[in-house]
Amino acid sequence: MAERWNETSCNAPAADVANFRAAGPSSNQSPRKITSIAQIGFSSYGVSGTSATSNTYVSPVTHFEPVQRFEPEVERIAKHIQSIWATWKQSKVLTDTLSSFFKSSPDPYTSLLQLINIISEDRLKGKASSMAHTITEEFYKWIKYNESEYEHVLTEELKIQAFKMVLEKKISPNTINTIVKIFKCNTRLDCMEELIRESIKQKRFKEACYASMSLNIQDRFTVEDFLLPLFFMNLVCVTEEFLVTTKFQQTALVKYLDDLLVENDDCLYFLANRLNVTQSNNNFSNKSQIKTNLTRIMKKYNIPNDLAPNVTRQKKKGALVYLFRRYQSGATGIHAWREMALESIGNDETMMLEVVKMLEHFGDIQECIYFAQLFAIDPLLLPPTIQQELLFCENASAGIDLSIPTEEYNTTEYHDLSLPDKQIHIIDCASKFNEFLDKINIELFDAHLDVFGLDCEWKPELTSDKSDLASIQLATIDSIYIFHLPQLQPAESFKLHWQEFSMNIFSNINILKLGFEWKGDASMIRSSLPIDNIQLHGPGFIDIKLLWKELETKWNFQLPFQSPNEDITYNSLSDLVKLCFGRPLNKTEQFSNWEKIPLRSNQIKYAALDAYCLLEVYNLFKTKCETSNIPFDEVCQKISNNDHPDMMKPKPKHKKHKYKVPKTNIKSKSPHTHVSCVKHFKLLVPYTLEKLAERLRKCGIDTSIVERSRINDSHYIVNSIKTNNLHFIAFGHAFSKVAEQLHAGQCYCVQNHNLDDQVQEVLNFFKIVVKKEDLNSRCQICNSDSYEIVSSLVMKQIYDSVKIIQNQRAVRYRPPSIDENYEDDNFYGDEDDSDEGTSAPINAKCLTNNSSIPEEPHSKLISGYTNGNSMIDVKPLSADMFNDQNRIFYICNSCGSVRWDNLQWESALGSSLGMKFK
Repeated sequence: MAERWNETSCNAPAADVANFRAAGPSSNQSPRKITSIAQIGFSSYGVSGTSATSNTYVSPVTHFEPVQRFEPEVERIAKHIQSIWATWKQSKVLTDTLSSFFKSSPDPYTSLLQLINIISEDRLKGKASSMAHTITEEFYKWIKYNESEYEHVLTEELKIQAFKMVLEKKISPNTINTIVKIFKCNTRLDCMEELIRESIKQKRFKEACYASMSLNIQDRFTVEDFLLPLFFMNLVCVTEEFLVTTKFQQTALVKYLDDLLVENDDCLYFLANRLNVTQSNNNFSNKSQIKTNLTRIMKKYNIPNDLAPNVTRQKKKGALVYLFRRYQSGATGIHAWREMALESIGNDETMMLEVVKMLEHFGDIQECIYFAQLFAIDPLLLPPTIQQELLFCENASAGIDLSIPTEEYNTTEYHDLSLPDKQIHIIDCASKFNEFLDKINIELFDAHLDVFGLDCEWKPELTSDKSDLASIQLATIDSIYIFHLPQLQPAESFKLHWQEFSMNIFSNINILKLGFEWKGDASMIRSSLPIDNIQLHGPGFIDIKLLWKELETKWNFQLPFQSPNEDITYNSLSDLVKLCFGRPLNKTEQFSNWEKIPLRSNQIKYAALDAYCLLEVYNLFKTKCETSNIPFDEVCQKISNNDHPDMMKPKPKHKKHKYKVPKTNIKSKSPHTHVSCVKHFKLLVPYTLEKLAERLRKCGIDTSIVERSRINDSHYIVNSIKTNNLHFIAFGHAFSKVAEQLHAGQCYCVQNHNLDDQVQEVLNFFKIVVKKEDLNSRCQICNSDSYEIVSSLVMKQIYDSVKIIQNQRAVRYRPPSIDENYEDDNFYGDEDDSDEGTSAPINAKCLTNNSSIPEEPHSKLISGYTNGNSMIDVKPLSADMFNDQNRIFYICNSCGSVRWDNLQWESALGSSLGMKFK
């Protein structure tokens, strides 16, 4: 029998329920008085005054008449529990109080529902420690030991009543799960499903979602039942909780959203109207946001691309645009571009035609024809211009030249590998791997090797598919080894090889392993090699990037080709190599197919140099530290032992310029006493101060630049200065070597890092006065002061002529405007459209004073060449610039660069020099 509850049965701190007792049946009660706890009803979820022992079947959607008031004693115990909660939260006092209350009730299940209905203020937060959740958890613990005694009161009707409360009250998911377990709602799944569908009709989508999860019947519902409504209602967090529990719904949602991508742009509007849902999510209102959400879901739940062909195709389009832009700019070689284009296209015939149209749109006719013939596309499906080109080739019986075109206009000098090709070894089979291990074991035993350069390569991840490690490059001072993993397969067959490799190299703390941004490479090695517990950090490993940062910030370390007017960002290995040796790395093979069998020769050289240059940089660091009395070994040990170096800490905001220029013995006081104009001075600056040279030219000062190859030749520099009566501007060691051979006042060492401050320093030191007419009187590119001035009308004719010449020569060019269908913000950023370099020169030979220009003087310009026989560079121009009939263009006779009037910039430059124009 149920025990009688009283306050003295537990150590409750409150005394507001002194006379509380369980209500029992009485024949003397009036008809309106509730006679038992089992007869208590709830206004919102329909617990009626039916007998506790009733087994009559009740339809799950039957409406129960609400009872407007609760048993007074139950209300008092609810207040008593709230008082305990306010003081003690979840405690033994609360547990004992609830246990006594449940024991005293003839129907504890109904008493629990009544109690939860009264105590509802914490349910909105959904915290596991809330009062409602604590009560249900305490009841669940209590009923497990008393279930058989109260089994007769848990009727089908009561199960339905409990589940209706779950759907109609805002209860936390944890509390819902506990209630479902207490009332065994999973024994009537069909009835509960009907209740959930009724709740969906009433737009209780969140409650329906949680209820389906508690019963584990998520797969009985479609995407449109509550997943999409939750997206529209901006309850994405609820959908995430739901999706993580069911792979079936993940796949269904991905397929559904992917199908929406090929619908009309207003498909979401009509979908929301059909589902009768108000759109309140600004992140789910157009097709672009569908793609964003779809990509996030696929990545989070590792959904394969073949289940979402439409979004995969769009990603491939964006990837192709990104690859082509890199190829067009010279950042990627033609071999790499074609390899990765074919890799992205695969066997998708739609993409084959799409890439041909894209290339035609970008104006690369040669590549367009190449892919059209390669894919054997029906000419009738091709754009008209390509059809004509193919027809012309056929009529000429010339065929299509599938050879690789030569790289054009790429005059950049790159850092080269100093080792001969025969010292590069490709490890692509077991026999070569064995030979490598034998050789390394001997050299390690003889202590011939103490430093290695390590680097890794893998195929670019252009879609959500994750790439595998493709190669590991290991460089010694006289040899480079490239382990090509696609050929060392199956991986388990080489497990013993990799274990010996790891023991001899990775785990050997006596060998120093050099990497650059090593964390990413180490992660790929761990996930790809068939061995466990690889040691890839700590003693024996140095990240050159972190070492670079440490030396720069803590020891004022100055690299040979480093300019003081640029803040070092420590971004790429190519930047570091350029600062060390004067030439960057050639990265045209970076975005190539590293899983290709066999690797091309250019890929092999690229991979080899990436590893070997780490040794070169390390040795340069070591040499310069020795000459500068920097404890190099101690710094390396700090970097090697520190898993969280200072490099990873955020940059202090108050330190704008953190690098110091090496001190010199030259006093800052100027020996110049007389003021001079810009025409009286000719300056010479090293290549590292190229930006300063451009700014001085904008001031009208004749400024020459020392070539990169001559920057360390002090004899050549001094001879040039004396022969041409120049004044030298430099910093650091380059300045010191030259200054000692010149008289005071003929050279100056810049002290500031800011470009404007440097210009002001130079002007103040040499007492140079810049007038308004001096500004922009020289070409910032070639230092010439000879210009031709033309109107917009003539410039448009020149622009059109140059474009025709370029098309005839099959020169790759980028159109002035790009259709938004081929743009993808995930793959490339905005280009620099700064107007700083477009300022017009003031002093120039003007050929005309009005827009009516005689045809004769400009005949050569209209042919595309200047009077100095340089081709006119129209790349900075766009067709819409000629709409302004009053705009004047300035063409440099020496280099062919084009400038145009920009009075705003001219005033800004003058202001920075302390001048004011009227």
